[in-house]
Amino acid sequence: GSQVLTTEKIEGNAESGDVLLKSGGRLSDGVSVLAGEWLHYNFNNETGEIKKISGSSGKDFFKAEHATVQEGSVHLDKGGQVTRCPAVEHDPCVLLTAGRIDIYPKDRIVAHDVKIFVKGRHIFTRDVFVSRLDRKTSQTFAPKIGYSDDSGLKFRLRYEHNFTEQLSLVGDFDYYEKIGYRPVYGLQYEQSPFYARLQQGWNEDGDDNWIKKEADLTLGFKNLRFNDGLPLSYSVYYKRGRWQEDDTRSWHTEYGIFLNHDRIFFDKPKSLFLDLGVGAKRKEESYNDSTTDTMTYRATLGKKFDRNWNAWTSYFWEKSDEDLFAYNRPDMEEELQNGLTYKFDDRNSLTFVNRYDLGSGSLYEQDWRYTHDFCCWRIEVEYRDKKREGDKSWHVKYDLFRW
Repeated sequence: GSQVLTTEKIEGNAESGDVLLKSGGRLSDGVSVLAGEWLHYNFNNETGEIKKISGSSGKDFFKAEHATVQEGSVHLDKGGQVTRCPAVEHDPCVLLTAGRIDIYPKDRIVAHDVKIFVKGRHIFTRDVFVSRLDRKTSQTFAPKIGYSDDSGLKFRLRYEHNFTEQLSLVGDFDYYEKIGYRPVYGLQYEQSPFYARLQQGWNEDGDDNWIKKEADLTLGFKNLRFNDGLPLSYSVYYKRGRWQEDDTRSWHTEYGIFLNHDRIFFDKPKSLFLDLGVGAKRKEESYNDSTTDTMTYRATLGKKFDRNWNAWTSYFWEKSDEDLFAYNRPDMEEELQNGLTYKFDDRNSLTFVNRYDLGSGSLYEQDWRYTHDFCCWRIEVEYRDKKREGDKSWHVKYDLFRW
């Protein structure tokens, strides 16, 4: 395998694969790093036991009195704690303690008998808490605060209650100064690679377009592989629900399939990369009995020049002019996007994004985005200049970004 064991003194048997580190050591596999005062591990079946453990898996730092290792997963079976906060001079911004914690790298963390602390203060308790690591999720520990010219001040609070490891009740309770209360809530089920969501309420896209959904059901499979030897994965989905935008109401049906190539690296430091994807989807509307079919294509070439500079160029194509709703409609059919980010230091960065409409041969939008990190919180200030529409706007977000 890819496991690496580091220690000063070792006892073991090469035939059985057993090793024993009575004076402690460290085990790493490229994703997780586990250190303990006493460690037993079997390289043949990838199982082991660690006492007085501390370690990391991705963004998560954890420690406990005892843990077992089973084919890459880590189980803090006698209690432990997890945080993503790098602070050493003050209490962690967010700390999770639990009677049992199961860590599945790149997939999920499942904790039982949980207490959550923010800045050392106990804020809530859960029987079960699940943190998904294989997708971007909204944290539930603190409200999000923001501002946009269209909506005014924004206050967003997310609630999630896990009935089991797979099934949860989820709600986003959002208030907008110029719009009012816009909640969305529903049930969510995940058993990788399958997922299902049932939603009721309001959703907003990145262009401040709103849609009201009723009985909106989504079913899908994600990150499926054809076989382990091919660098390809695919995802499929189906959704149906009653959508309303202004006075337009329609039973919206949508389904599609997407094929992605694993990231291609062109150099040993992995500083130059290429992402490729292609897909197909269909939308059907009861409002006007319309059907829209489209292919989707995307490609991104990225380059990290050094610790301060990185840049990318992206190409997108998707037919959009026949969509009934403005919500989630692409701004243009064929887009070329260029971006450049400069990091002043570990906490401050500035990003410039240029969006060009290849179909009309004109500049569509230019964005400037400044971010500053306060340990685990981040403030983001963005200026958007939509050249075609002559619309200039400011957007501000303040969020607990590490979770």
